[in-house]
Amino acid sequence: MKLGVVKRALEARAGDMQLSLGSEPGDEGFRHEATLSTKLLRQVEALQRRAGHRAWSIADGETMPEDDDS
Repeated sequence: MKLGVVKRALEARAGDMQLSLGSEPGDEGFRHEATLSTKLLRQVEALQRRAGHRAWSIADGETMPEDDDS
């Protein structure tokens, strides 16, 4: 599963849960799920950043000129 798909799903779920909290602020189940959804979203965002940096590092390694001994 691609991180972008997971991120969009978590963004939607976290948004839904935040709206639910606005209408039912005393519900601990909603609060817990909203917190968990937001935490998972942040983890996915961090994974995307790391994957992006890794991809750039790999690309930089491939584009670096090789030393010519000639």
